[in-house]
Amino acid sequence: VDEEAAAVVKRIFDLCIAGKGPMQIARTLKTENILTIKAYHAKQKGKTLPENPYQWHESTIAAMLERMDYRGYTVNFKSYSKSHKLKKRIQTTKEQQAIFRNTHEAIVEEAVFERVQELRANKRRPPKKADRQWLFSGLVYCADCGSKLHFSTCMSFRQG
Repeated sequence: VDEEAAAVVKRIFDLCIAGKGPMQIARTLKTENILTIKAYHAKQKGKTLPENPYQWHESTIAAMLERMDYRGYTVNFKSYSKSHKLKKRIQTTKEQQAIFRNTHEAIVEEAVFERVQELRANKRRPPKKADRQWLFSGLVYCADCGSKLHFSTCMSFRQG
């Protein structure tokens, strides 16, 4: 395990548990001048750094938070191609993947990884220009239509 890179991965998971989303984590890493993955590899190999070596993207952070490799698992058959002549890769479902546990040293503890997955599954964004926000906004669902209940967003909720 590369200790320097592992420290960044742990920091990303810790920031997520602290309540930050991928965009906020990317901003934090940029302000702390932490090299991106590509820039870090270039530095390790003695190559020239990219133009913006601290420009983290939220999609990179989101992908890192979902990688099972960080908890010591190996995942095979993540994608396939229909033919060796085609370059396009097709993503497989979780059921089609082969997951092997404890094949290498984990960077992130199992409990931390599971907690991050829980937080990411139940993520909710507060409204941008709302005067007030309901306590159960984004958590309570309408029994009739199944939509998330916000301040009187559901028609059956308003009428009943």
